Amino acid sequence: MKRILFLCPDNSLLSPMAQSLARLYAQEGTLTYSAGLADAEAFEPRLASMLGELGLAPRIHAPQSLAEHADLRFDCCVWLGPEPPPATGLNLHVQWILPNPAGLPDEAYRHFRDRLAERVRNLMNLFETELD
Repeated sequence: MKRILFLCPDNSLLSPMAQSLARLYAQEGTLTYSAGLADAEAFEPRLASMLGELGLAPRIHAPQSLAEHADLRFDCCVWLGPEPPPATGLNLHVQWILPNPAGLPDEAYRHFRDRLAERVRNLMNLFETELD
């Protein structure tokens, strides 16, 4: 069983979106997780509808913090955020410095989602072949 963690500042948008996209591209036997360094109270309001356009939904029902996954070991950790991450104690294999699309108009938000989907698909292809 392989595990990949998508980590962002508060788990309200970037990491749950990446995790949902990763589930679309993951091979059987790969588990995906998302977490934030802190808990947001709720997901960004358009996250569910933007994922829904692709037939996806967040896997979790509320944002989760990194502490909720403290007992797990990850084969790959991916940081998504507007600036480099603070020290987490994790070995971050991939760092994507990305803007938060929350304030964007719908078309720009979709463009962001679709570009993130490309990155995630490429990462999952590499992840699956490198760890086999």
